[in-house]
Amino acid sequence: MDNRIRINAYWEPRYQKVGLYVIGHESKAEPITMSPMKERFESIEPCLQFDDPKELQELMDSLWCMGLRPSARSDEYKAQLNTMRNHLNDMRALVFTKNKREELK
Repeated sequence: MDNRIRINAYWEPRYQKVGLYVIGHESKAEPITMSPMKERFESIEPCLQFDDPKELQELMDSLWCMGLRPSARSDEYKAQLNTMRNHLNDMRALVFTKNKREELK
């Protein structure tokens, strides 16, 4: 029996919200209900657990298709991309200039 859980995200135009769908083998998740915490620092258990991170790949893919991108490290990614572009421009200048030493000064 396949115990794999699939999670997908879809933009719901009628609600103007993103809907998350959790589907298992011949089963579906019901809406999550919130309950008050009895103590301020009460330990809590996760509402979902996954044996394999690959089970979350469908969720990541569906969010990506909706245009959502990770916000963490996005500045770091942009800086790396700019550094790589500058390096490529330097390499182009070296390769495509006639008198490399004079024109690059």
